[in-house]
Amino acid sequence: MTDRQNKVSRNSKSKESIDTLPDEILNDLPKLGSVTDRFGNTFYFGNAGGYWQPPFRIGADTDYMTHARNIRDMEIRPDDVMICSYPKTGLHWHREIVTMLMNKTSSLSTKIDDTICALEKKPIHVFSSRESPRLINTHVPFRYLPKQALKKKIKIIFLDRNPKDVLVSAYSHLKKTVHPFNYPGTFEQFVYLNLEVGHMFGHLFTYLMDRQEGIDANPDVPFFTSVYEDMILDTKAGVKKLNEFLGTGCSEELCEKIAEACSFDSMKPFKEANATINESVWFRNREIGYYRKGAVGDWKNWFTEDLNEEFDREYKKHMADYRTVYKYSLE
Repeated sequence: MTDRQNKVSRNSKSKESIDTLPDEILNDLPKLGSVTDRFGNTFYFGNAGGYWQPPFRIGADTDYMTHARNIRDMEIRPDDVMICSYPKTGLHWHREIVTMLMNKTSSLSTKIDDTICALEKKPIHVFSSRESPRLINTHVPFRYLPKQALKKKIKIIFLDRNPKDVLVSAYSHLKKTVHPFNYPGTFEQFVYLNLEVGHMFGHLFTYLMDRQEGIDANPDVPFFTSVYEDMILDTKAGVKKLNEFLGTGCSEELCEKIAEACSFDSMKPFKEANATINESVWFRNREIGYYRKGAVGDWKNWFTEDLNEEFDREYKKHMADYRTVYKYSLE
């Protein structure tokens, strides 16, 4: 990466100053890789070996492959709870719900940043200082999860969402982020990139099949899958199921209050109003972009007929043995 690619102009009034991470963060990134897709779009990533990951701030004195190994080898506590998800399947929403269940409260946290519990975002030693029980989340593929998570049979929550809405949400998120996070191409180009090569944390279809195989191979580990569309349809029922799985002992009344507090219309304005400067630097013009619509079926506004047919062909080809049947609309 050139100095121009890895540094921010010192001119605070320049356009680049609001489209690029500040120096103190760029200088804390390991060396990044880059790829130019067949459409001519160049994007940057941390090369974790078996997958690409976003260029998170894990320290310039290390590298992403070492970090991936550290995740695999990290010490897991028996009372840890882990949320595992492909990006844009409802992590912020579910993390808030689970946090409230674990703390037995219906009050939203003023925090929006998940770096204190996201394995791929911080050096692993940071997590050793967290008090138990820890809520840990990660986007890494199943085979790269901490080995002790399966050995110690901790409770693991998987998130799932129909992949067409996942791609729309991922693209919309990336267009709001600054260099070196963003993807410069069109939505159609982004879909073809994902179908042909994959993007962050691996090819979506491979990610899902890998997870299904991992669950099948570990029948004695307590797994729970929360499906985004089902949670939208009946959030109260979903919160109650999570409460039962986690054994958090929250009353039915509290579960219902948590569901109400965590509605999209409640969370989005609250979280964005309480965002800190450290949380906003990742987004263009410093405008928080974690929350968009929270809807099901928005893909219909993005996919052309030809693109949708191509996606369906590829899905059928690669996912014939996948057992989950997605809801692509709630109509």
